[in-house]
Formats: sequence, structure tokens, C-alpha cells
Amino acid sequence: VREDEESWYQTDLVTLFTEDDEVKEFFACLDEQLNKVNQFYKSKEAEFLERGHILNKQLHVLLDLKRVLHDRHRKVSSAKSDAGNSLCSSPLSLYGSESS
Repeated sequence: VREDEESWYQTDLVTLFTEDDEVKEFFACLDEQLNKVNQFYKSKEAEFLERGHILNKQLHVLLDLKRVLHDRHRKVSSAKSDAGNSLCSSPLSLYGSESS
């Protein structure tokens, strides 16, 4: 691995085998292909991490919206039940007094 690039790979096994140009060329080609694959997956990983971050933000927004709507619905329901209770508690008040 090169010091200047964290993701760059270079095989050190070439010196263990032989000094033939064919072997060096073969391993250089393998290293190049491996580096292409590594770069591809690093870029995909970065894309998916960014997408996951965006989806997480959207989830929090939806949860906040759900909480607000639930609170609003609860307030409206309690207001309706309070109004309904006051109307139902004295049905004669709707029509006036009995003596009228």
C-alpha cells in the first residue's frame, strides 16, 4: 500500500518469485484491477452512507410530523368531546326551559 494514497494497493510478492518482466506485468495488471474494484466499492459505500443519512433525516421529519398530527388530533378530539358533554349534560338548554 502506498503511503500517499490510502486506498492504493501494490503487490510486494513480485520480488519473491522472479524478476521476469511477464510476472511483474501480470502482478501490475492484477494490482491495477484490484485498485479499480476497491475504488468502485469505496465510492458505492460513500453513496450508500450518504443515502442512509438522508433517509434517516427523512425518518426523523416524518416522526416529528406524526407526533404533531397526533397531538393536534388529540386536542381536536378532546375539544369535541368537551363540547359534546356540555350539550348532552343539559338537553333542555337546547330548547329552552320546560315552562316556556
